[in-house]
Amino acid sequence: MGSRVLARCNRACLVAGFAVAAVTGGCNRAVDYGGVDISVSPLSRTLRGAKLQERSYAAVVTIETNVGRGMGFVVDPAGYIVTNRHVIEDADYLQGVLFPNVDPGRMYESVRVVYSDPVWDLALLHVKADGPLPHLPLATQRPVPVGRYLAAADPVVVLEQGGSKRVNPGLVVRRGKVAELAAYNPAAGPGAFVGVTTDVVSGQSGGPVLDAQGRAVGVVTWTWRDRVGGYAIPIAEAARMLRERPQMKSDGDHRHRAESRARTFFGAVARGDNEAARRLTSPSHARDVRTDALSALTGGKEQFDPETLSWFVDALEGLAKVDPDNDAEVTESFRQMQSLVESTGSPAMRQALGLETEAESGQVVAFFHEFGSAYLASRMFGKMEPEQALQSASERLRTVDAARTFALALSSDSLRGREVLMESIDIVPGAYKPTAVVRVIASAEGKPLQRLSLHLRLEWGDWYVAEIRQAALSEHG
Repeated sequence: MGSRVLARCNRACLVAGFAVAAVTGGCNRAVDYGGVDISVSPLSRTLRGAKLQERSYAAVVTIETNVGRGMGFVVDPAGYIVTNRHVIEDADYLQGVLFPNVDPGRMYESVRVVYSDPVWDLALLHVKADGPLPHLPLATQRPVPVGRYLAAADPVVVLEQGGSKRVNPGLVVRRGKVAELAAYNPAAGPGAFVGVTTDVVSGQSGGPVLDAQGRAVGVVTWTWRDRVGGYAIPIAEAARMLRERPQMKSDGDHRHRAESRARTFFGAVARGDNEAARRLTSPSHARDVRTDALSALTGGKEQFDPETLSWFVDALEGLAKVDPDNDAEVTESFRQMQSLVESTGSPAMRQALGLETEAESGQVVAFFHEFGSAYLASRMFGKMEPEQALQSASERLRTVDAARTFALALSSDSLRGREVLMESIDIVPGAYKPTAVVRVIASAEGKPLQRLSLHLRLEWGDWYVAEIRQAALSEHG
């Protein structure tokens, strides 16, 4: 399936009937979230003019990575940018951030991923600039219901990249309205998304949805193939990310956070909460595991044998024939799918699928879980035809979220059903990849069974679980 130009408070613009503003903290109330100052109040007045329009749109950026392009927007004149996690998560590196509506265009190559939200498709980046950058105010600073700052049929503006960074790089304005305040797609993430009538196309991910007061009310994130409109994460979730991201300024902070994350991971695995455990799994480690797992599952080929999947797709088609607005029916269909998925890990099923030699049982289950969940969501909520749903499910396998499922399948077996006693934790500093090693003893019914070491990596502003290594009980260190 697989980040920040001068403006003052009297600068604004009216584009196609909507006020869009880039402001500094001088006239709007600013809130400090861990060093990120966001403006949350609506503009006190609206000014008009082409120059103001250009200066306003200068707060919206294009993000270049080694694997693609996305968008983002400055929320703090100090250079902090909100975008989608999927814009940067599968990239090996960020090439730079371009301000396409500045003449001449400005590119910043010093880009840092400050934080990546493991739950929502959100990330916070930072660029190093010589002076303050223009930014957009948010509609809210608190995680309030979307209905507090947005209503159905409200007019909105979505911006689109005008071309490459060398040819016509300016932004294109797309007008629309709010189509839905609560749209769901479990394959895209938890909670409700905001639907807009404006078409969302490739390259718009991470850009802002702006209301009539010029505030960011959402972050563009996904769309259904061949359907009008698109979907955005409510801006309240971006405010939540800024407020809740961990602040680790000392060695003690890092040690405390790594220990907390390890304990949370152990607890999630013990109670069978795969979703919580998956979010704590290292993205870089997960990508490596996914590559190896898919290679084993496909026999080294680029794609899975369609014949191997035909029985599964036929079963999913039967489960997809429910009313997507009926929560009970949807829940039951996904429950039946998961039951079918679990059966794929049995020796008999693996043999029938021709996967009894190379692929491990957990990897087989992980594959069918990710593929099946995306296929059902595409058919139920996206109303896609089977061929389109197949493509959507295949694309899901290339996301880091899916990769984490593959990685968790390997790490959780040694902990499932075990009691864990944490012995020690060591932080191993490193210029690029600091790690933490948590040593534990796994027990069952009060009997120590094995000594394990849980290895965490510091990535994207937090500690994530990478691998679990086993050792004999007599071994130490």
